[in-house]
Amino acid sequence: MSKPGSSAVVRAFMWVSALVLVAGVIAFITVRLGSSDDAGTQASETQAQELPDGASFTPEAPKPLPVPSEARKVAGEFILAGAGREDLKKAWQLAHPSMKRDCDCTYEEWLTGNIPIVYYPTDSLEGASFAVDESTERRVVLQVALVPGKGSDAEPQAFYIGLRAVGNGDKLRWLVDYWAPIAATPLPQVG
Repeated sequence: MSKPGSSAVVRAFMWVSALVLVAGVIAFITVRLGSSDDAGTQASETQAQELPDGASFTPEAPKPLPVPSEARKVAGEFILAGAGREDLKKAWQLAHPSMKRDCDCTYEEWLTGNIPIVYYPTDSLEGASFAVDESTERRVVLQVALVPGKGSDAEPQAFYIGLRAVGNGDKLRWLVDYWAPIAATPLPQVG
């Protein structure tokens, strides 16, 4: 891994920061302009009228639950095995049934590597950082920033990885149901 002040770490931080900014702008626009009907306004006004005098209601967004260590482990393993094409058999085992269904491919076809899992060269991967996008008891979505090592032709890239819990109790395990790059608007070069 690089030292905290190295150019690779700074570059990765800048990528992640830019992606978080873009995600925030999109979320703001979606919330602000998402619905043009008055149903939401009427419901809020009705709720406010039903409250006792002087009382106010401010709904809070639910706080994400901590991401289970097993889910993080499966995410890391899937990135290497599936996105990096290092162990396609293992990637199949870590893939949720919905991902296999959406692939519309057999196990044998999956093992050829010609699959709808966006490839990222992990052989020269310097590091990865995770940010929690969504976390509930049985669903986790992470933003992953992958940073290539020095001398690699690969560019830093950010992805979403979604995981679902299957089973219960001692038989609970996490499987990957989503993997896609985070679309970002290129930033202009200064100087």
